[in-house]
Amino acid sequence: VGSSSSSSRGRQPLEIGLMKRCVPLACVVAAVAAEQTTIYKVDYPAAGLCGQESNVTKSWVNPHWLFPMMLGGFSEGHCADIGFTKFNRTQHIHMHGHDLVFDLFAATQTRIAVLELKDSARSGRAVRAKLCMPVGAGKWPLYIFGHGFGCAPEDYTYFCQVAVVASVYHSDGAVFPVDVDNAGAALDAAFLAARLPELAAGDASSPLFGKLDGTVLIGGHSMGGGMTVLAVGEHAARTDGIAVFAPGLYTKPGAAPFLKNISAPALVVSGSMDCGANALDKEAQPAFDGLASTSKVLVVVKGANHCQWTQPFERGLGVCSIDKNECHGISRARQHELGERLVKAFAAALKSAGAWEAFERVLAAGENDGDWTYFSSRTSPASKRLHNDCPCGKTPEVERVW
Repeated sequence: VGSSSSSSRGRQPLEIGLMKRCVPLACVVAAVAAEQTTIYKVDYPAAGLCGQESNVTKSWVNPHWLFPMMLGGFSEGHCADIGFTKFNRTQHIHMHGHDLVFDLFAATQTRIAVLELKDSARSGRAVRAKLCMPVGAGKWPLYIFGHGFGCAPEDYTYFCQVAVVASVYHSDGAVFPVDVDNAGAALDAAFLAARLPELAAGDASSPLFGKLDGTVLIGGHSMGGGMTVLAVGEHAARTDGIAVFAPGLYTKPGAAPFLKNISAPALVVSGSMDCGANALDKEAQPAFDGLASTSKVLVVVKGANHCQWTQPFERGLGVCSIDKNECHGISRARQHELGERLVKAFAAALKSAGAWEAFERVLAAGENDGDWTYFSSRTSPASKRLHNDCPCGKTPEVERVW
């Protein structure tokens, strides 16, 4: 026993030395291999809201993942997964020498449901959409939505405050949301625009049963705006109107040639501080001008930029989750609020000829309040011109709201 004990004591310095060298190496390897994730918890850090922390390193050696998940009651995922999708504010929590950043969300809509339907006309293609809608009783317009390049369908679930939103997607993407099958997505949108109202009317097992009011919109953001033009202009998708935000006509195939085929009422929205490839003069104005619609509106939201039309939920890298320095004059939450207001008023305007007049009053009131400027094919003088605020400088740090 003595010999064994002596031998054990003799090995200790070597073992300890190895541990001192190997444990940090293991930590480095674990940290490099670990993925970035998002965690959330209801009633934290504020009662009644869901707090979500993004870009957390999922690793057993990271206490900021380990303790919240193992002991703190947090879950991996997004607040939107449990129906908390109305952005409220961003809150900083100082803890153990670290500044933790939480995005807070309120519960005003249903949890996101994943739909997968088969399109028999395309050899049983799996058509996927992420679905959510307002909470409570009532019927709502259906809004088939296409996400932007490098963005996720969850990024736009705030529209679920005012409509039943079916966000078309094909692949989530493990690191970067590469979901750029524009041609396929356009056919998916056309399929959903016809199939989902059928389910709402006749399938009691569907989450849509009894929830639609008969109005169908197709729309999207950025690349999703181009997808909308393909769905309606090339494939004659069933729709009562299109509603696109910062549209990009640079899809494959290009969307511009199909604008002339669209006569449905249209809402085209641009941000006054969207100064990149999707700026007013580059995409939104040409899209608006090319439409054959007799009832169409172009709105320039003051202080809005390109990426604040999203609430980035990407688990890896995303176009709008990594670009944090785009200038803006309003907060992300305010930009979402104005987007919701426009979609709600536009959908209501499609119900009757008289309802359009109410939509025009909403537009006039918003312009009078300084929220936006607009051009209406029905009421604006031909001489009226809309402008953006480009070029714009980087927003000062004290004004930055993400």
